[in-house]
Amino acid sequence: MKMKFYLPLLALTLTAFISCNKNKDDIDNPKNQSVVIDNNSSQLNARLDHQNAGLLPLANLMATGKRAANNATVTATQNPDFSLALVAQVAPPDYEGNKLRATHVAVSGNYAYVSYNTEGDRYLGGVDVIDIADINNPRLIVNAKLPNIDISSLAVDGNNLLLAGAADEGVLANMKSPAVLIVLPLQNGLPTDAYRYTGLPSYVATDVAVNSESHYAVSGNSGSVSKINKSSGAIEKSVDIADLLSVRTYQNQVYVLSGTQGIKVVSNNLDPVKTINVSQNPTSAKRTIDFYNNYLLASEGAQGLGIYNINTGALDKRVSIPVSPDDSSIDPEDIVTNAVSTNDKRVFVANGGAGIAAYQFDTQNNFSYIGSASFNAIDASSSNFVISRDNYVFVATGKGGLKILKLIELKPTTPTCNGTYPAFTGSTQGDLNVNSEASYSDTKTFASNVNINRNFNWCGTLNINGNSVNINNGVFNMYGSIALKQNININTTMNLVGSGVIGGTFTVNGNGVFSIMGSLSQGTVGSKATSFINGKMIIDGEVVVYGNLTINGSGKVEFANNKSKLIVYGSLTNWGSVSNGTITQVK
Repeated sequence: MKMKFYLPLLALTLTAFISCNKNKDDIDNPKNQSVVIDNNSSQLNARLDHQNAGLLPLANLMATGKRAANNATVTATQNPDFSLALVAQVAPPDYEGNKLRATHVAVSGNYAYVSYNTEGDRYLGGVDVIDIADINNPRLIVNAKLPNIDISSLAVDGNNLLLAGAADEGVLANMKSPAVLIVLPLQNGLPTDAYRYTGLPSYVATDVAVNSESHYAVSGNSGSVSKINKSSGAIEKSVDIADLLSVRTYQNQVYVLSGTQGIKVVSNNLDPVKTINVSQNPTSAKRTIDFYNNYLLASEGAQGLGIYNINTGALDKRVSIPVSPDDSSIDPEDIVTNAVSTNDKRVFVANGGAGIAAYQFDTQNNFSYIGSASFNAIDASSSNFVISRDNYVFVATGKGGLKILKLIELKPTTPTCNGTYPAFTGSTQGDLNVNSEASYSDTKTFASNVNINRNFNWCGTLNINGNSVNINNGVFNMYGSIALKQNININTTMNLVGSGVIGGTFTVNGNGVFSIMGSLSQGTVGSKATSFINGKMIIDGEVVVYGNLTINGSGKVEFANNKSKLIVYGSLTNWGSVSNGTITQVK
């Protein structure tokens, strides 16, 4: 009997496959088994592309449609303090005609480790190692394939990579069942070609976690949670719990998620502490948990995201799954919460065919909705797993491989403004026409266009959902963060001190000056619209152009110092001049 993680296009389900034609005696006569290492950089990076790089719009979907849930939804914020950009996609590897599927991601230092398994009745897994030292240009540097072994999940413990999965019959000696935990040594962060393993009960090991003393692995179906000695690989203690999907260590305890028995909280020695009753997912194969302060966050399939008080076990709130009307054709069975990841106060949720959703805790532990985005317009892939670390968000999408997202801060430190400005009291629904000098300090979202015809200062946060911002006369000083849904045209002078995102294009005309002290990102996912510099752009920080950039003959780019960057993902045409630095083109 063979049971493994099955990753279809739009969901993760635990599926049994019959494979009963093998000789039982093979278990004691293992095949010659090794790790197949591929470090051919040119071949590997053919699987990594930036074709669809760009800002990933986080749509507020709560008002337009959602998957029903039994409990509370959350309030959507109108002024998010971060944005996301897709910087790269990594296609799954092939091996002997078999296409692998991304299952899990772990991050350690400058490397992200991506695990894979194979759909169907063949056991075949792998691990990609991605160098993420440069967030604007991650590189795939090593692929390690494990023939005859599926990998469900992975974790990093110092110089070891821990792989939870399942081995085919006859592959590993002294195995009583397929579930296995593999310890693959790392050398300078990269996998070696030999490993040790620990056999576990049941058909597949579903997850692994570590603390300072031990490894903890869980196996599904009629499985268990096992405490494993780090040095010897011996199982020191094992507790039978059915249908285990996930394991985490937190605040000197171990948390295991069962599809049918809720979350079992045990001591580091696996002694029972308590049970947290969560929604049952008896047929699900990918569910994860994470933590924020005294809250436990659990992915609960069709029920969405459950948030529980760690101390009492009580349900604090259940969050329904936001679904875009554009994704209304997706099978409802494929709209399930598969995974959750916290990154400080921010929370990212993988919702299968509905993509990912972003949330945030505030200083009073209030939970707000930032927005959602799917990858259906790119490759109709399912968001099966998500993890966020530092300023990255990684999404494993099965057949769609890995999506690497950059987290862009839109709430810099309190800006220093040239004066004390009043709040804005006018309407935000029509055009904002600045026909006399004005200064404001506020956080506002304008529904339409902005036309600046006199000196204008804004201190704080400015979001503009109209088609254009036109700086026709005077000087526009923007202190803080600005987010533009569409285009900006600069005919005179704009000084950005802080951070900004532009969904459309920017055009700096002949007499225009665009000065950035901080960061600016331009261009939406999948769009290669062209921005133009006919005047002058001054960069003291980082400007990322995800679309195309043309610098015409009169155009100039000036770098303020050797740390400043202009990075272009699309095509670059330069007929102008560049001083004090060079433009980087990502290919």
